Formats: sequence, C-alpha cells, structure tokens
Amino acid sequence: MIFNLDCSTGFRPKLLLSLSGFGLFSLLLCSYTIGSSYLSVSGYGDWGVPGQELVVWLCLLGMVIMAISLLGLFPSKLRCASMAVFIGSGMMVTLSVISLKSADTIRMQGFERLTHEAAPLVEAINAYNKEFGHPPENLEGLHVNYPQGYTVKGDELPDFEYLPGDLAKDRYHGNPWVLMLETPTGPLRWDQFLYYPLQNYPSLSRGGWVEKIGAWAYVHE
Repeated sequence: MIFNLDCSTGFRPKLLLSLSGFGLFSLLLCSYTIGSSYLSVSGYGDWGVPGQELVVWLCLLGMVIMAISLLGLFPSKLRCASMAVFIGSGMMVTLSVISLKSADTIRMQGFERLTHEAAPLVEAINAYNKEFGHPPENLEGLHVNYPQGYTVKGDELPDFEYLPGDLAKDRYHGNPWVLMLETPTGPLRWDQFLYYPLQNYPSLSRGGWVEKIGAWAYVHE
C-alpha cells in the first residue's frame, strides 16, 4: 500500500526531526507576525508591517513543500521521509495561517481604536468647512477641541496625509477632503486607511477590497 510506512530506520525519528525543524521555524514566524502587528498599532509603531507579506510567501512555500512531499509517497525509499516532511510542513502552514489571521484581527482592532482617537480632528475639519464654506488648505494651525479625558495611545496621532479641494474630488470619489494613512504590509501591498467625509466608500479601490471600520475604511491592496 502507498501509505505503508515500513521504514528501515523508523518513521518516528524522521517525524520528530521534521516537527522539530518546521516547529521551530513556525514559532519564529508566529512570534514575528503577531508581535510586529501588535507593535504597529500600539501607538509606538508606524501603522505598517512591511514584512508581513514575507510571512504569506513563506506560507505558500510550505504549501509547495507539502505538494512535493506527496509525490515522494510513491517511491518506497522516500515514503517515510516524505510523510514526515508533509506533516511538518502542514503544521507550519496551519500555524502560519492562524498567526496571520490573529495578526489581522489585532491590526483591525488597533485601527478601530484610531477612529475614535482621530474623531476630534475630523470634527475640527468639518467645523472649519461649515464655518468658511470650504475645508482648510492644510492641518497646520487648525484648532482642534479635545474633550476632557481625551487620550491617544502613544501620546500623539499618526502623521495623516490630508488632501483638500479638487485633488481630493478627482481622486477620491468627489469628496471635498480626505484623510489618509499609508499602512503597507509588504513591498507589493500598499494598504491605506482612509476617511471620506461623504462616506461613499467603494467596495474595491486601488486593486484591493475595502473594509469599513467605523466611519473610516481600510483598503487591503
């Protein structure tokens, strides 16, 4: 039978070696993925995780190793080693997927907190627009009223990019102004966190899907 694991040197040592190697690598990946995601939204990071895309690619590499190891189940000489590699790489893929999902949950919770922390800034821009009939040209000198007991994790808001006037209307679905924060998760994934005063967020933007978070939106590129 193809799954007859009758090995001359024993299946258990090969399995333990595979689990040890892939397990250690998985532990490092999970620690980095969850730790860096928490740090990025802790108020002391830059809200981006440039290396997270690497974890995705390593997870895909694990899937490739699983597929190749399945081919090794046919030759009797490679059967035990291939099965051990298949189980070890499968464990790595499973833990990587779990860590990526956990990291995404942590990041979205951080951005949800940011929507509340940035609320006074949004209100100040809206108040200026209502009083003068147009949004401010920039955020410098804008008077922001912070409510009593207001706190920001990390002591200050991130450095939002502010786009007013025709530039915002042309690029961002007719909005008179836009707040934007670059939140990259890799060299090929330039995610963004956006605020539209008109709240007319599209379902797709910049080649990615849009996730509403309160009155804001996160663009998964």
